[in-house]
Amino acid sequence: MDDLSALGGFFTLTDATGSDAVPWHDLLADEPLATRLDQVRRALAEGTGQDPADVEVRVAMSALQVGLASRLWSVGLGAAVLHGAVPDLRSRHLLGSPGHGGVAPLALAEGTPWCPVPGPREAAAELVRSVVDGSLTDLDAACSRVGRVPPRVLLSNAASSLVGAARVLGTARPGAAATAWAVARLVLTAPGLAAGGATRSRADLPSGVGGPMERADEAFLRGGCCLFDRMPGHGLCPDCVRAPTHAHLVTPGH
Repeated sequence: MDDLSALGGFFTLTDATGSDAVPWHDLLADEPLATRLDQVRRALAEGTGQDPADVEVRVAMSALQVGLASRLWSVGLGAAVLHGAVPDLRSRHLLGSPGHGGVAPLALAEGTPWCPVPGPREAAAELVRSVVDGSLTDLDAACSRVGRVPPRVLLSNAASSLVGAARVLGTARPGAAATAWAVARLVLTAPGLAAGGATRSRADLPSGVGGPMERADEAFLRGGCCLFDRMPGHGLCPDCVRAPTHAHLVTPGH
């Protein structure tokens, strides 16, 4: 846990003892999730100079889901690649602060089992079992229910977040980059995630389109749009499903 947290950002796995952390299922219940959604709307409004009421609910919920999905992937992928074991990341074992920006963004319940994963295939299989078919499914169902976000948006957010986790991990620990990307590629092909996006040849895409991957000649393209282009000053993300036909709307670096 300390080694993962040292990577910072979404890799942080906290000790929930004495914190305000609640079980994952409680965090995703309608009322707590709606409260968290309001907090995200206010944060987005502050960052763009809008009134919170002008931030679309779907956009805020998309951002909320990206943040939580990124934590699941970062912790799971980081543990698998750097330590050869993955904590059981199904909802029953997860805790977190109920509020956006809380002191315990993601934590494990006491007694959470860890699964040894000696190689990329074993790591991918465990991440599919516990995240794709587990906590991520629960997260997406709650976000769709409370925030009225289309499932395609949430699925593509999840796939893009996985690629982002591999990218950050590979940069922070170059010696582990090849393994991180190998695991990510395998997970991307899982039936529960494959529709969210896939690897493309960069030569087939316009300049500036496609999310960076391990090699310069490959790119990631989502199966949906995150909706962030509805925010002032934010164009399409490079990996957006709409980017190949609307390259002029892509905001570099987003």
